[in-house]
Amino acid sequence: MAKRPVLGRGISALIADSAAEEAGATGQQVLELDIDAIEPNPFQPRGSFAPEQLEELMRSIQEKGVIQPIVVNRIGLRYQLIAGERRWRASKMAGLRTIPAIVHQVESQQELMELSLIENIQREDLNPIEEAEGYRALIDTCFLTQEEVARKVGKDRSTVANMVRLLRLPGPIQGYLRRGELQTGHARALLALEDDDDRLELAQRAVAEDMTVREVEQAVQARLGRRRQRRSDTAEGTGKSKRGARQDPHLADLEERLQQRFGTAVTIRTSDSATGRIELEFYDANDLERLLELLLGDDAG
Repeated sequence: MAKRPVLGRGISALIADSAAEEAGATGQQVLELDIDAIEPNPFQPRGSFAPEQLEELMRSIQEKGVIQPIVVNRIGLRYQLIAGERRWRASKMAGLRTIPAIVHQVESQQELMELSLIENIQREDLNPIEEAEGYRALIDTCFLTQEEVARKVGKDRSTVANMVRLLRLPGPIQGYLRRGELQTGHARALLALEDDDDRLELAQRAVAEDMTVREVEQAVQARLGRRRQRRSDTAEGTGKSKRGARQDPHLADLEERLQQRFGTAVTIRTSDSATGRIELEFYDANDLERLLELLLGDDAG
């Protein structure tokens, strides 16, 4: 973001400009509040605050001040955070006695919960699981539909639905997402697998091998393709001879290598006359186009 030219004005003027913009957007007044009169938000979706990030923010505040005011709710003579807990924590670490804040006065606990969750989801750099938990809290605790949540946070309903689905993943995979070892794209690809053991095995491999989202998608499609093939073979009653051919160690190794190369199910079929065919499975028009690009290279177009 480009810095605003100050032209001889102090940092207090910079803070005032930023706070005025924030207040104009909400219709609330910006006040300098006693930092010790503010308490944390019980509806904060962020589960933890990385110490190194707080240290970095503290140094920035020591140098430049609090550029963006926090948002609080007034409760008697004290205040409860709605948004900006990292800024508040870093300001306390920096030794500030006051902090700029936009003050709301919300009496309904339901409205406060909803406002707190929405403010934090929109403002904070949440990891995917924290964001998903925020949406789930709005749905379960504030009794909102996915459509209502999407409208309130300015997202598509499908985005909210897909994020909430991440909470169906096993705990260890959610841990990878919290720590940034996997991204949302990886997780969405893993959701296509039906079995949690399969999901966890592939997630562990993705972290260990630093796989891209595309590589995880290809691995998922390969696994799904192999399962479809096994179900198809069982339904068609292919017989022992064909099953025996697929169990040949050399052919099984070749199939596995081809599946990794093309990111889809691959079957090598042979006959007694040493002839046969290689079958690659595709799942939609886009998948077919991808395979053609891999097979034909520049001639695919």
